[in-house]
Amino acid sequence: MSFLNLWWAAAVAAVVVPLLLILYFLKLRRRDELVPSTLLWKRAVQDLQVNAPFQRLRKNLLLLLQLLILAAAILALARPIIRTTAAEEERVVILIDRSASMNTREGDQTRLELAKEQAVRLVKTLNRRSRGWRSFLSLGGAEAETKVMVVAFADRAQIISPFTTNTAELEDLIREIKPTDGRTNLQEPLQLAEAYMAPPVRFTAGMEEGLEGSPSATPESAAAPAKLILISDALVADTTDLVLKSGSMELVRIGAAQDNVGITTLRTRRDYERPEILSVFLTVGNYGPDPVETDVSVYVDGTLRTVETVRLAGKPDAAEEGADEAAKPAEADERPADAGEGSVASLAFDLALDKAGVIEARLSRDDALATDNAAYAVVPPPRRQRVLVVTERNFVLDAVLRYLPLEKHTFVTPREFESGKAPLHDDEGKPQYEVVVFDKYLPEDLPAGNYLYLGVCPEPDRIQLGEPQKWHPFIWWDETHPVLRHVALEHVYVVESRAAEVPKQAEVLAEGPDGPILFRYAAEGRHSLVLMFPVEKATWCGKNSFPIFVYNAIRYLGGVGSEGEGEVYRPGAALRVPVPADVNKVRLFRPDGSQATLLPDASGTACFGGTERVGVYRVEAGVPGHEQFAVNLEDDWESDIAPRQDPLTVDAREVKEVGTIKTSTPEVWRWFVGAGLVLVLLEWWIYNRRVML
Repeated sequence: MSFLNLWWAAAVAAVVVPLLLILYFLKLRRRDELVPSTLLWKRAVQDLQVNAPFQRLRKNLLLLLQLLILAAAILALARPIIRTTAAEEERVVILIDRSASMNTREGDQTRLELAKEQAVRLVKTLNRRSRGWRSFLSLGGAEAETKVMVVAFADRAQIISPFTTNTAELEDLIREIKPTDGRTNLQEPLQLAEAYMAPPVRFTAGMEEGLEGSPSATPESAAAPAKLILISDALVADTTDLVLKSGSMELVRIGAAQDNVGITTLRTRRDYERPEILSVFLTVGNYGPDPVETDVSVYVDGTLRTVETVRLAGKPDAAEEGADEAAKPAEADERPADAGEGSVASLAFDLALDKAGVIEARLSRDDALATDNAAYAVVPPPRRQRVLVVTERNFVLDAVLRYLPLEKHTFVTPREFESGKAPLHDDEGKPQYEVVVFDKYLPEDLPAGNYLYLGVCPEPDRIQLGEPQKWHPFIWWDETHPVLRHVALEHVYVVESRAAEVPKQAEVLAEGPDGPILFRYAAEGRHSLVLMFPVEKATWCGKNSFPIFVYNAIRYLGGVGSEGEGEVYRPGAALRVPVPADVNKVRLFRPDGSQATLLPDASGTACFGGTERVGVYRVEAGVPGHEQFAVNLEDDWESDIAPRQDPLTVDAREVKEVGTIKTSTPEVWRWFVGAGLVLVLLEWWIYNRRVML
């Protein structure tokens, strides 16, 4: 505890306390009266003796109470404040967790609201000494003010305020921190804080000379290390890479709720043979200690299509912690979970959907965390694609395309294509083909569209070709990309190819010995997939992986690849929004209805990284098939909201936990005023009791 006006209160005490004692030393003026006996006046005689000047004070309860009353009043005037250990530091960094689990309800407030409340209370304990001459008269003279920095974080860290001594402004900034649905990533805020905490260094010339005869310089820190105060529920997924190079760290742990059931997976897929049938796959998990039963509803564009009831057992480790309670006999109205029932359930639904739509899976049960009670998926319309192949006749492509589920595939020669035999657009300007394949032929002045190049490279003025490569394997390929999913390239050898020096905006999918041989490139509305060698000049065309590659490439270019089905966007992920060639900006609507304006880059794609909340993000006037994006939590770690029993460790060291700040204000003078009033009532009661007796 510290005081804001201690010396001023001490000056008042130096005046009033001696005055009170003088009152007990002064002799009272009394009238002389004649009485027959002094037997009944012993107390008056004692009073005369007590008030004799310069006599030693005798024990007096009223005097003691009055001194206590004065002490309470003087302490109230001194303005005592509760000061945390952070108040003793020169610099303090407050880290506020705003990840998805911080949206958990704790009574009438969320964990984030409680964390912001704790941060505001902490800030109020700093830099509260009076200014001017009062500061000079305070203990130790004018003391250095504490510099405070505030960082909010989830999957990314954001500086709410750099180091400042204006704590009044910090209170408003902390209250304005918005929640997110991102995952807890403590590494980035620690690195950010380290960058700001690095104290300035001054060099002091030493007495010794170096090897070259020049004076040595010894670095000295110009500021003391800062203290980090983490306000979080401490649900950090990975702490092995956390490093704190300087300063110390304390944890204010928030949250005690455990009850939560969430949707951890939502995937959709159209049937290969019957595209109008949509399969929906769900995973639901119970992270609370008790068995639950809930309905899982599936909506299509807001219309309820099916409902299924699922029963889930309690979380296994939570059940072990409450083993003593579980050993007790169940009540008659309690139905225990079945022996084979688990805390995680997988569900599958088949829906008839012959158009595009938004799938929403929703839990009917309310719990502490509402973020994972719903999940979304954007499904494109079923369509069999139309493919145009411009080649001098490639029997390998003909054999592959003949057995793919396409609406049609058309072969034309380069001369027929140039003569307009197979126009790419109709009279109204609508595209006739979803994908156009150019086999060893490079046309000029192509309109916007989706193109697959085999053995040739487009944009010769932007992409430079390397030296020919003879008889080589694939050195590297991105097997996670939708184009190369389930495509095995381990034993594929290319007879002849040429590597390319691709621009920065190109996406390399596979490389040979000298560079990229398969890449994706987009420019001016043209979405291109380029393979730098003819398929007949490789052993690939004789393997089962080649038809899979052609199928993936056509689906990806035509908009029926992973972007339409199975694409998973997590909170914080960047959305790549294709923009029509004749549009210079588009509007994006967030799930809460707020808007953002997106500007495309040179490739005709706009990027948006503000996917902080779960829901469906909609683009106005976007490319058909790329107008909606679903963002889901799908994070077991964030859904498991129960407090962890293990302590938080940073750099293999346990982080010290401190208690929460209970009072809403650091000044506690009201307590001393209340104590003084109680003492006044007690003194009045004792005095009247003595007088009446």
